[in-house]
Amino acid sequence: MKILIVDDQAIHRDLLEAIFAKWPEHQVTAAESGQSALNLLKANGHRFDLVFLDVNMPGISGLQVLEQIKESPLHRSLQIIMCTSFKDRPTVVKAIELGAKHYMVKPCTEEAVARKLEQIAGKTDIQSN
Repeated sequence: MKILIVDDQAIHRDLLEAIFAKWPEHQVTAAESGQSALNLLKANGHRFDLVFLDVNMPGISGLQVLEQIKESPLHRSLQIIMCTSFKDRPTVVKAIELGAKHYMVKPCTEEAVARKLEQIAGKTDIQSN
């Protein structure tokens, strides 16, 4: 599986990359901003199966990235996991309204990520862990 991790905080990108390093069948790319993520998604040859997307980022927020992804015919079916420290109801509801089917609260543990991947593989739509 090709995975894009989008988070402006290196510590969170590094944590997810370390988790995925244990599963060599996954190819991980990291982006430190919403704009970088959109650029990678638009670039030829960068096809992703799954995006871990932070909500609160400078410039283009994760919710704005999510909205642009879901408006794109090429990326509309892309699986998005909102991975954020925000767990307030309005943020979760907004993410769901914009098309997110999965929502995780940081810090993400290896067990939580594994469960979320199993849910996606089983095509279940569970909003949070």
